Amino acid sequence: IISLFHYFIISLFVNKHKRTFKLIDAKMMNAIISDDYGTYKNLKLENKFPEPDVKPFSKRKMLVKTLAVALAPGDARVLSGDCKIAQGPPSFPYVPGGDLCGIISDMNGVDPSAVGYDVGDRVAARFTEGPRGALGEYAVITAAMTGKVPDNVSSEDAAALASSATVACSLSKRISPGERVVIMGAGGGVGAHLCQFLKMKGVEYVAGVSREPEKLLNKPLSCDSALDYTQNDVWDFHEWNKNNVNEKFDAVVDLAGGGWLRLLEQNGSDKMIIKPASKGGRYLTLAMDEAYYKVDSMWGLLKLFLFTPMYRALYSRTTRRSKLPSYTFAFSLDNDVGIMKETLQLASENKLKACIDDRGPFAFSSEGAQDAFQLLASRHVRGKVVIKVADDEAGS
Repeated sequence: IISLFHYFIISLFVNKHKRTFKLIDAKMMNAIISDDYGTYKNLKLENKFPEPDVKPFSKRKMLVKTLAVALAPGDARVLSGDCKIAQGPPSFPYVPGGDLCGIISDMNGVDPSAVGYDVGDRVAARFTEGPRGALGEYAVITAAMTGKVPDNVSSEDAAALASSATVACSLSKRISPGERVVIMGAGGGVGAHLCQFLKMKGVEYVAGVSREPEKLLNKPLSCDSALDYTQNDVWDFHEWNKNNVNEKFDAVVDLAGGGWLRLLEQNGSDKMIIKPASKGGRYLTLAMDEAYYKVDSMWGLLKLFLFTPMYRALYSRTTRRSKLPSYTFAFSLDNDVGIMKETLQLASENKLKACIDDRGPFAFSSEGAQDAFQLLASRHVRGKVVIKVADDEAGS
């Protein structure tokens, strides 16, 4: 809860106090931009957009030549304007996208010996101060969540791993090897990588839920069982029982959202797919109750991300612990560069496979960006949505 609150306070501060600079003699670049809040139709390729200047920033910021960008749900929220109080750009037009792979062109005073990379090296970076600025030929990144990309990991894979696999890595550390786990939204960016992390650490039983359950059973996800949420009531244990699942789960990881309301309706009945808190049952979620939500005030922000999770965490562990699993809003955007390094190393060792939607990578063009954001907004992705900005050789 403290880390979640800290993240949104930082986001608000950055939005309100972000520096602006005069664009005198600025170099120009190609960039995907939006002139206002709206939908994917707002996006267009601008060929005379000012290249970012890293010099006015702190010495933890660096400049990269962008190779690939992986989109995340926050990118669509920023574009929509539904959460602009916390994540809105400070001005328009703005460049969307936050997670990327690129080639360092200016270290801006960052000590290469301290971070393990230097000018000319290929790195993967996840946003830390708001998902924007990545979909240009050049972008500013922070050293807080940046790691050197191994030679045998492609730029598209590296961007996807930085965006979602790092979140999955953090989340997997909340699960113990002996537990039985079901992942709602197992086919998405975080879910597809979480399945792999849990199998890697020897979790006893991993079940998945997706529109395409057969893909969850195959490598690299390798779930022990899977259900199609469009054909089954995945919150009813009888449906799992038909699929030869005879023991209730120790943990539910809800990446789709809305599951807690179903558990409240069941109120400890035999339909529950998870053990109550009194028997070790845990409900972990990164999602809100509604897939699409709007926050237009500080009170709304605190209610959604702080007060409601705190209340649920409290009563599920006290008065309702014999009926409900313990509730945790498992905020997993940990700015721990060690997690980035661990994730990239596992990919280099072929122990972790980047999961990218096979309808991409999308082109660095108006049409490509619109198609990518339209797919992202549909919430029916297969892994990560990636836009290829340049070939690796282009940054040399």
